[in-house]
Amino acid sequence: MGVEPSLFARAAAAVPGYRWGPVREKDLHRDGRKERADRLVLSRLSAPWRTARQLRSLEARPRAALEPFRFGVLGDAEPGRFWIFRKLFNIPGVFERQVCAMQGHDVDFTIQLGDMVSRGIMRNYLRFFRTMGRIAPRRPYLTVIGNHDRLSPHHRSNADLYLASFGKTNYSFDRGGVRFVVLDTSAHRVTRSQLRWLDMVLETDLRKVVFTHIPPACLRRWTDFGLSRGIGGFRPGAVELTEVCARRRVDRVYLGHIHAFGVQDFRGVRYVLTGGGGSPLFPSGVEDRFHHFIVAEAGPDGIRETVHGLDGRSFEIPSGRVLFSA
Repeated sequence: MGVEPSLFARAAAAVPGYRWGPVREKDLHRDGRKERADRLVLSRLSAPWRTARQLRSLEARPRAALEPFRFGVLGDAEPGRFWIFRKLFNIPGVFERQVCAMQGHDVDFTIQLGDMVSRGIMRNYLRFFRTMGRIAPRRPYLTVIGNHDRLSPHHRSNADLYLASFGKTNYSFDRGGVRFVVLDTSAHRVTRSQLRWLDMVLETDLRKVVFTHIPPACLRRWTDFGLSRGIGGFRPGAVELTEVCARRRVDRVYLGHIHAFGVQDFRGVRYVLTGGGGSPLFPSGVEDRFHHFIVAEAGPDGIRETVHGLDGRSFEIPSGRVLFSA
């Protein structure tokens, strides 16, 4: 039985070396074998970093309700899709250096706010996990899905490789006196079902911290760029998200996506932009663009953050009402 022409046409675009000629059936089988082999390698390399496994490791060392502890927050890490951007705006090896530096701050866990890869394809994920294997952070390492971690960063696309590597894209966990919530905004939206889930999971007397990738477009000091209003954020569900966070008295929302740093107090909730994990520092509407990570300390008196720059300098974020960024 022959293979349908449409299948040949699809394979011709996918199999290297056959751009100008018809694809043979044996080449389809060879390509299929390679994909299966790559998925087996991905499964092996990603197994130590799956979210469920990292959370079990964290739960094995519990904290009492009023016991202070630290956690690290690292922003976008992908090196840039195009060589010209890497040449103009990036410094090689920043992500690796910052992950290693964070291990020296006695953090209970690190969370990375998405965009681990420049595009969610197999070779990029394999490269990322090989890098993680070399760095080998000693503390639990959790992740947020970013738009670049999907198959196509800027169009509707699947998150199959993230799901296969890490697991759920929306999840929560408790640590000491804090409930941590990871919310998926990688598709440039928050759905009604996500908002219902978020409202339910934030119904707690614990302190509340939310991690997500893309800022709501209504945080316009970050999301406006020139005459383009809200272009740096997501719009569907944005206002509703900030309303839920305000009503549930969320202590912090940590955001990435924009490769910069800033702090906004919006509707009584503090939003911290920390997108300096190692990705290119593109021009944007935010002036404070530098590579950095955050070490936060949670305790009975609240949450305090220290920003650590790549140059070794650091500063604390003031506890009073502030507005950093242009």
